[in-house]
Amino acid sequence: MLIFLYNLVTAYIIPGMMLAFGICLFFLSIPEKGGLKNYILARKMTGTTYLVYSVALICEAASREPLAGDLLNRMIVISIGITQAFLFTCSLITLLDLGALTRRMAWREALVAAASIGLAMVLFVSCPVERRMLVFTVFSLWYMGLMAHYVAVFRRYYKHYLQLMDNYFSDDERKRLHWVPVAFYSAFGVGVVALCFAWFITPLTQLLFMLSATVYYSVFAIRFINYVDIFPKIKEPLRDTVCEAADPVEVPTDPSSDMMVVPTDDDRLLMQEIDLLVQEQALFKATDLSIANLAALCGKSHRVVSMAINHCRGVNFKTYINEYRVAEATRLIQAGWLKHHTLDALASETGFASRVNLYRAFKRKMGVSPTDWEARAKI
Repeated sequence: MLIFLYNLVTAYIIPGMMLAFGICLFFLSIPEKGGLKNYILARKMTGTTYLVYSVALICEAASREPLAGDLLNRMIVISIGITQAFLFTCSLITLLDLGALTRRMAWREALVAAASIGLAMVLFVSCPVERRMLVFTVFSLWYMGLMAHYVAVFRRYYKHYLQLMDNYFSDDERKRLHWVPVAFYSAFGVGVVALCFAWFITPLTQLLFMLSATVYYSVFAIRFINYVDIFPKIKEPLRDTVCEAADPVEVPTDPSSDMMVVPTDDDRLLMQEIDLLVQEQALFKATDLSIANLAALCGKSHRVVSMAINHCRGVNFKTYINEYRVAEATRLIQAGWLKHHTLDALASETGFASRVNLYRAFKRKMGVSPTDWEARAKI
C-alpha cells in the first residue's frame, strides 16, 4: 500500500503540479514590469526550478528506479537541498528589496553553491570507498553551514524591509509580506527534512519528504505569483532601496544605530512644520496615513521628511505617529471615553487599524494596557 501510494504521488500528482506551477511562473503576465525587473528574473529562476524538479520526477518514474539508500543518492539529495536553498533565498529577498539580486551577489552565491557541490562530488567519486561516508558527513555539515548562512542573509534583508515599512507607513502595512518569512522558514524546515531523509532513506521517509516539499512548493508558487498584486501597495518604500543604491546619502532607517546624526537647522524648521500639521489637522487619526501624505503637505520629498523625523526625534515615522495616537488615546481614557465605547472604537477614533495595534503601541509607550490605564485613572 505504501509503495502504491508512493508511486501514485511521485509519478503523477507531484510532477503534474510542479509542471503546471512552472509554466504559470514563466508565462503569467506581470503588469508593472518596469519596477519589477529583479522579480521577473527571480520568477524565471523559480520557474526553472519547478520545471527541472518536474522533469526529474518524471524521469525517475519512467525508469522505475526510485532512490536507493546508497551514498551516491544521499549525496544527490544534499546537492539538491543546497540548490533549492540558494534559489529560494535569492527569490524571497528579491521580494523584500528590489535591488537585492545584483549580478555580483547572484554570481557569488551561485558560485559558492556550485563549487560546494562540484568539489564534494569529485572527492566522493575519487576517494576510496571506505572514505566516502566521511565525505558525505562533511558535505552534510557544510550543507548545515550554508543553511545557517542563508538564514543570516535573509534576516538582514527582512530587518531592512521592516525598517523601510515603518519609516513610510503609520501602521502595519509590513504585514502584507508576512508570508515571506513564513515561506523562508518553511523552506528551511523542508531543508531539514531533506537532510534527515538523506541520512535515513526509506520509502516512508521519502514519501514524507515528497509530501512536505509538494505542500511547500504549491503554497510558495501561489504566493509568489500573487506578489504582483501586493507590489503596487508597497512599491514606494521598496523603491527607496533602489534610490539608496544610486544616492550616496543614506536614509537612517534604524534610529538605534550609529547612523543617527545631529539635526541641522533645516531639519528643525521642517520638524516644527511637521508637528504643527500633525497636531492642527489631527493627521494621526487617518489609519492609512503614510509619510508620502505628510510630505505632500510639507511640499518636500518623503525622504527629506523621513530624515527630519529621524534626526530630530530619533524614531521612525510609524513610531512618531503612534506617539500622537497613544497620547490621544490616553486623553480619551482619562476623560472616561471607555465607559461608553469599546477598545475597537477607541482604536478607530485614534487612528489605529485595529485593537491589537492600539494595545501594542499603548503598552510599549505607557508600560501598561489601555484597560489598566483606565483602572489607574479611576483611582
